[in-house]
Amino acid sequence: MTGVPDRSADPLVTVVITTYNRPSFLRSAVETVVAQDYEPIELVVVDDCSETPAREVLEDHTPEVTSFESRRHAENRGANAARNTGVDAASGEFIAFLDDDDRWEPEKISRQVEAFRRAGDDVGLVCTGRKVVDDGSVDEVRLPEIPDGDITKALLCRNVVGTQSSVMVRTDVARETPFDETMPRWADLEWYVAVSTECEFAAVREPLVIYTRGALNRISDDYGVLEESYRIFVDKYRDLAATYGQRFERKMLAWSAFRVGNASLNAGNYDMARRYFLTALVRYPFEPEFYIYAATALGGRRTHWVSRKLKRLLPPRLLPVS
Repeated sequence: MTGVPDRSADPLVTVVITTYNRPSFLRSAVETVVAQDYEPIELVVVDDCSETPAREVLEDHTPEVTSFESRRHAENRGANAARNTGVDAASGEFIAFLDDDDRWEPEKISRQVEAFRRAGDDVGLVCTGRKVVDDGSVDEVRLPEIPDGDITKALLCRNVVGTQSSVMVRTDVARETPFDETMPRWADLEWYVAVSTECEFAAVREPLVIYTRGALNRISDDYGVLEESYRIFVDKYRDLAATYGQRFERKMLAWSAFRVGNASLNAGNYDMARRYFLTALVRYPFEPEFYIYAATALGGRRTHWVSRKLKRLLPPRLLPVS
């Protein structure tokens, strides 16, 4: 029929949902995949050894997709291991990752497939923006800021892509760059840096992921894990940063320290936040954001409370991802 697009040539997209001990979140995540305005979709749910197996959680909610598979780890191995299991199981041309506590707008997959069609063969990853929801209302809209220049250089300092749930990647690229299972935090950013050395990135500048702030188990208060992630990231990528010059190496080290400080601030560990913000300032005193956050942490709980109250008085903001 004239005017009706031929969808028979649409590539198969594998959606990988990773889950652990959140049955209600898992059901909602599956529903958001079923609600996509795109087909064909292969859904792979990877259960990282939940107390109630994902297959049992979904036994009365069989997803209406092209194909469905559930895989289960015999022991809890972490999100990156679960993602690697999903990549191994994928048979689609593209893979889209979805954390079980995130949601998608219905057009999310179709927009990314369209972006891949418009892009050249050198593009291996397409990301979207996200809506950050707090207490049921949109608190922020964060859009990806993919630079025209060197994406690797940008990612060594900041996560300009966003949450893993915003990403679609070519399956062959995902298999060439597995997730680092030793990385306890910053797993998304570390993987983006690795992928950026293999291909170019593109973005759909629309907020097609719904991200709930403060969702269960989002933030760990294990500061040893946080510092371990910092050490792993720096050890792994300091030499790469140094190829851009000594000043940029210091900038990369400063942003790495800043991320520890910011996570500590959000978790209420003000001593640790102050220490890492100071480290960031010493290493790279040219970044205004470092001074703002250091000042927020300086007075501890009181100045942090004031800054959050001021933030809530502002309307929802359109921000680059971080």
